[in-house]
Amino acid sequence: MHQRSDSLLVTIGMLILLTTIVSGLLRAPTALAAETKTPIKIGVLAPLTGPLAPMARDIVDGARLYVDEVNGEMVGRKIELLVEDYEFKAAVALTKTKKLVERDRVHVVVGVILAAAALAMKEYIHAQQVPFLISGYAVAEPLLLEKPSPYVFRTTFGASQVPTPLAHYVYDKLQARTATVIGADTVGAIELVMAFARAFEAAGGHVVQELYPPIGTTDFGPYISRLRRDVDVVATLLGGADGVRFIKQYEEFGLKGKIQVVDTAPGITDISLLPSSGPAALGMYASQPYVYTIDNPQNRKFVQAFHAKYERDPGGPGEATYVALAAIHQALTATGGNIEDKPKFLEALRHMDLEAPRGHVRFGPYQNIITDVIITRIDKVGDQIVPVVVETIRGVDQFLGMAPEEYLKKPRLVTLKATFGK
Repeated sequence: MHQRSDSLLVTIGMLILLTTIVSGLLRAPTALAAETKTPIKIGVLAPLTGPLAPMARDIVDGARLYVDEVNGEMVGRKIELLVEDYEFKAAVALTKTKKLVERDRVHVVVGVILAAAALAMKEYIHAQQVPFLISGYAVAEPLLLEKPSPYVFRTTFGASQVPTPLAHYVYDKLQARTATVIGADTVGAIELVMAFARAFEAAGGHVVQELYPPIGTTDFGPYISRLRRDVDVVATLLGGADGVRFIKQYEEFGLKGKIQVVDTAPGITDISLLPSSGPAALGMYASQPYVYTIDNPQNRKFVQAFHAKYERDPGGPGEATYVALAAIHQALTATGGNIEDKPKFLEALRHMDLEAPRGHVRFGPYQNIITDVIITRIDKVGDQIVPVVVETIRGVDQFLGMAPEEYLKKPRLVTLKATFGK
């Protein structure tokens, strides 16, 4: 009797266990489906107050346009954009990043213009294992080259990637042989003008002068007075309102048309600034991966949509942020929408391969974009002042075609400051 009771109890226990297992198996896909249907949160960091506010607005609007075009979802999951203004201050950028990660629980961060801000964020981003796609003009070499993080990508360009083709163009096509460089006294700007200087001298030219006004300079008179009058070209990187003030004061000093001015990356000639810099910028050359006048089907569609939504033409950060979200979307598609599986998501992101408004793009081995670089001249077409494409260099990477290990033997760009013009 006792034996039969024990046997019955064992049978009942096994049935309960089996029921639990089956129930769990039935619930597991449902739980997983519920998890994958939760919103994907994307943090958008931009200096919406400060000297680069027009470029920052492009970052936000580029992100919003992409989300609108996919009807607010990717791979069946709703997309939430959480926008934070870091006020063009590195410390504020880190604070806002911590807020996005710890309080808002974002899955990925995009944006950032100031190189110092991205550098301040990098260690935290790596420790928190949050993918970060730099889609603003944070070009600093250490971001991707020194202690590279698997979580940090860039959809704009590296510091040497854009000024180098311009330096060759200035030497070969404009026949310039001597140059002054003038850049804001901040990491990103210094690296960009130093990249120009290094490439210009390698081509056979000579950089005879370096000038570094602080960000926020209102009177460029003392710097313009010091400009050598015997040089063939002045290569600049002065962003936002600083760039507008410089080029207008340069014209007031009577130098327009006498010494060619070029933009080593989008600064004075950024589309967001052209309405302000106006005729003073006419005749300038610039180098960049994107300009709204690129003539291809993808860009025509992008510009039309951007203009219809915001009643203006997109600048570089707008397109680069649009590309960043397209890259996220492509990686999500490859992983079935499972952004929570970070190793798989990162691996898919590294394999980005897109036809962007600028043309074909992909990531290189250090997660910096490989992109066409275009040289433009600011001209008046009809009653508009616009950038006209004069040359396109295909598939430029941050190592300029060199093996990464060879490029990395070169001195860091920022260390070249004050080494020219001796």
